[in-house]
Amino acid sequence: MNNEHSQLLIDIQKKSKITVSKVAHLKLLKDEIDSETDKEISFNTLRRLFGFLPHTSPSQATLKTLANYLGFKTYSNYLNNHETYNEWYFQMKLLRLQLNDEELDKAHVALFNTALQNENHIIAVSNYVSFLIKQNNITSLKIFFKYFDHKTLSDSNLSKFGILNTYSFYKLKKETIIAIYENLIEYDSFRNSVPLYFIDYRHLNGYYLTVLKMIKDLNKNESDVLFASLMLFYQKFYANEDYKATAIELPKNHTKLFPVLIGRYYGYKILNSEFLDETLQNELLDKLKTIRPSFFLVEIFPALIIKEANDFLSILTTTYYEQIFEVDRWSSQSTTSNYLIGLAHVNIYQNNLKAAKINLELIELDKIELAYTDYITLFYYLTYIRLYHKEKNKIMIKTYYDKLYNLANTMGYVKFISVAEKYLTL
Repeated sequence: MNNEHSQLLIDIQKKSKITVSKVAHLKLLKDEIDSETDKEISFNTLRRLFGFLPHTSPSQATLKTLANYLGFKTYSNYLNNHETYNEWYFQMKLLRLQLNDEELDKAHVALFNTALQNENHIIAVSNYVSFLIKQNNITSLKIFFKYFDHKTLSDSNLSKFGILNTYSFYKLKKETIIAIYENLIEYDSFRNSVPLYFIDYRHLNGYYLTVLKMIKDLNKNESDVLFASLMLFYQKFYANEDYKATAIELPKNHTKLFPVLIGRYYGYKILNSEFLDETLQNELLDKLKTIRPSFFLVEIFPALIIKEANDFLSILTTTYYEQIFEVDRWSSQSTTSNYLIGLAHVNIYQNNLKAAKINLELIELDKIELAYTDYITLFYYLTYIRLYHKEKNKIMIKTYYDKLYNLANTMGYVKFISVAEKYLTL
């Protein structure tokens, strides 16, 4: 086989993450190519290409299909640009862009979109966008997000992109941050890969609050408006501000919304009510008949913990124990930690303190997705305070209360302080 075809097959295996070492792997590869290109490639053609049958030269149609799978319009286009898949080559390309202070154009972003067919390039692209943010290069940022195809990224890569670019804002002055957001907020690719993907709980009482108001005012679509409205409520609730006038309704076609967002809405309903009545409990249980528990309950558990709705929390953990720990996202540490804290609260409520300690010991705070680290840590500290209150351990209550107090004040989440204070006396 000639060298250009060999490189083609290497790039196909990189993208598909299928290393072909036996014929059975080709069946998986065929399904991947067929579904991605909406074209059917012959199984025997793949066998010939990978050497499991005597080699014959592939047709132009076959080469075009394989090039299409890699994100190129034609095989000729692939030959001229296949170096994009080489990680070192691509990194050098980005460094040259930075060193030469080149302004981005549509062709550059098209190259990035193609390069991201190789998922290992996400860090390089994220770092380049971070460079533009730190340089306050609004012109290039607008070009990037105008043509950036965020929909092709996996959930894992969107998370990485959102985290790296959000953190690049942190060393800038607030007025600079707001100015950049004002210029980029209109682009779907920006909203859905940065502020809507990285929920910046640590700055919910700072710049992120302003960003949420921008998203809501933009009124681009119902899910964006719902998310922004809910987070604005959460800010008021956890800052101990007046939130009672907040009225939020689900859109009529809410069944098409992501389950986490629907769960966040019911978290709002729980927090906004004086107590968890039977009507709301039944509504939640009805929803759980048609929605994935591990996604739906991730924002409901914290609300139940704050409201100390331990009876209903116990029902949920007992009924959906196996389902809530079915996580397949890159950010699964956050979700798992969330549910372990909920389980620990149930065990504390049931005086099973040994089990509660085991639940909490399984949590690794340093591995939680950065968007949620501080938020989940507050619940983690609160759980330990409740546990040691049961054990009547004044020293450990004080230790965890001080930790909670400092973090809650830093974030402006003073609600946690008022909730924790009642456990200071035995």
